[in-house]
Order: sequence, then C-alpha cells, then structure tokens
Amino acid sequence: MNKDKFYEKEELLRVIFMPINNRLKSEVGSSLVEVKEGEWLYVTFITGSGAIRIKCSTKRFMITEFSVKISSMTIDFILLRFALFLRRNEIQIISVVIRKETRILQDFLEDSYQESIFESYGEESYIELKVGDYIDRFYKKYRNGSF
Repeated sequence: MNKDKFYEKEELLRVIFMPINNRLKSEVGSSLVEVKEGEWLYVTFITGSGAIRIKCSTKRFMITEFSVKISSMTIDFILLRFALFLRRNEIQIISVVIRKETRILQDFLEDSYQESIFESYGEESYIELKVGDYIDRFYKKYRNGSF
C-alpha cells in the first residue's frame, strides 16, 4: 500500500468495516465484506441488491461503486465511519468516482451535503466530499439524537 501502511487490517475490519457490514445486513438482509491488499487497499461490501466498493491508500480514499439502495440514514452511517477514520489519518477528502455505479451516492451528496462537495476533473471525474465539513454538518443534522 504505497509502502506506508496507515492501518492494521484487523483493526479496520473490527472498527470500521464490520459495523458497516452489520448495518447493511440489518437493512438489506445480507452482506459480505471482502478486503484485498495490494498497492491499494480494496474493500467491497456485497449485498443481494448491489455493492459498495472502495479503494484507499495513505493519501487517497475513493468510492468506486455504490449501487445498493439503502436509507439516507444508513448512507450517513457509512460515510461517518469512513470520515472519522480518514480524519484521524489526515485524509481530507472522500472521492466519489462519477459514473452510473455511484449515482445513488452522488444524488445523496448533492441533495444533502451540497455545501460540502465540489467536482474535480482529470482522467476520471469525481465528486469530492470534504471530510471535516461533512462531519460538522452530520452532527448539526443529527444533533437532536435522531441518528
């Protein structure tokens, strides 16, 4: 993983990925998490109704697929788990690849967190979610304890 690991695989599974997997199971009925290591860390949550795929390194975190239809509260739960981990590791942006496989997440971010996103263009285009801004807005949104 770009020679520097910023994680322990078991810790990530226990603290971040398994809670997300469990939340997906409770909402869609089944979910499996798969983690592969290489130059990037690849994580896939597979459900009967779609998948969530991420890839990350010490400097970048990308969501390459988000095709499972889940409640907005569960999307927020997933994004918050990612954001808190990334903030701790000084990664300031969650990149969402703009493609049809991420349309559910793109729509959610554009509807709920418009002020926290921007688009970037290059070989691929991305919606970029500012981690710190997202966390602030998340806590304002759910300050009444509704989460």
